[in-house]
Amino acid sequence: MPSQLVDLSQTIEAGMPRFHGFGPPDIRPVWTHKESAARGYRDTSCEVTEVQFVTSIGTYLDAPFHFDPDGDDISQLALDNLVLPGQVLDLRGVACADEPLSDDVLHDRQLAGAAVLLCTGWDRWWMDDTYYRPPFASRALAQRLQALRPSLVGIDALMIDSANDPTRPAHTLLLRSGIVIVENLCRLDLLVGKRFTFAAVPAKVAGAAAFPVRAFAMIEGAPE
Repeated sequence: MPSQLVDLSQTIEAGMPRFHGFGPPDIRPVWTHKESAARGYRDTSCEVTEVQFVTSIGTYLDAPFHFDPDGDDISQLALDNLVLPGQVLDLRGVACADEPLSDDVLHDRQLAGAAVLLCTGWDRWWMDDTYYRPPFASRALAQRLQALRPSLVGIDALMIDSANDPTRPAHTLLLRSGIVIVENLCRLDLLVGKRFTFAAVPAKVAGAAAFPVRAFAMIEGAPE
């Protein structure tokens, strides 16, 4: 059956939301189309781009190494753990600024091996100050997710933990159990009630604890 692709990624650009203390991405040409003639090109032109950023920016994936010194880094992640059957939890009715999300939202779902995406609707505040006050997973929710053994947990907010909790329970419990995390997702509302495959594959960078991804969903049985 045909499938529909849904882009779930934020754009990396100047002025985008990011963690306080991290500089903006620096995106610039090493040489421009106009300069390429001086590089020996003839009857064509070429631009080469340099990009510098902290890897926890945009829609990005946390590898276990992010919170586990003995865990896998980005380059060591198996593709089988990055392209997965997805389940979305619609939490828009209970998600509030600076408030924890209860483990009650999981109900009796079977999540083993899946990509579990927490749809809080917070992506609507992208580029607004409210985006820096997201809902977050409670310790109880993190513990329940850890026990249910999904392969990946994602959220459409700046961070899955509270910035005011230095113990970072969701990051610690999930990543140390080998459950990777994707943050700053968007458009998860388009997946509510749908069957889909979720993909979030970073560049294969040795030693990286996190890295941006082009996350997307393939909705099954979409109309032609």
